[in-house]
Amino acid sequence: MESLASQKANEVVDSVPERAVEGRCWFAATTQPHRERVAVDNLVRQGFHTFCPLERVVRHHARKTIAMTVPVFRGYVFVHMDPGKARWRSINGTLGVRSLVTNGDVPLPIRPGVIETLAASTDADGILKFANPLQPGMTVRLRAGPLAEQLGVIERLDGSGRLVLLLDFMGGRVRTGVSRDMILKVA
Repeated sequence: MESLASQKANEVVDSVPERAVEGRCWFAATTQPHRERVAVDNLVRQGFHTFCPLERVVRHHARKTIAMTVPVFRGYVFVHMDPGKARWRSINGTLGVRSLVTNGDVPLPIRPGVIETLAASTDADGILKFANPLQPGMTVRLRAGPLAEQLGVIERLDGSGRLVLLLDFMGGRVRTGVSRDMILKVA
């Protein structure tokens, strides 16, 4: 006759999703500088499932403003695998990858739910969508353009990724429309 404790243990094992029983989970791999895309491409070629969330940023260089897409976690990509079945040591020799994050000789898994939550927060292009902390009446700073570093107050937000700011400019208030990625929230 089976004890109550072993029955409970069997119920717990049966309720664990199949993925967890197989041992598949997410791991972080460090990449060579600015080589995240190369690492992802080569890991996918080897049959690994990868995740590298992106964000849109605005860079200034030589009087030019350039909007670009860069990894949120620069220097890292995430790999989904079962270390007991996958040839995970091959990840360390992959072009673009520096090494898998390990604890001694064992790959260090990422806590369940973290990467899944990030993946659920990305759009079709892999851009991570953060919760919108912007509200009418907030003070913000322009990040780029001819009025860069100018402070303004959000008058209203529209659904197309733009907002209307009131700027104190030349002794009066000027209303202007800007993209959300062109401003920084002022604490």
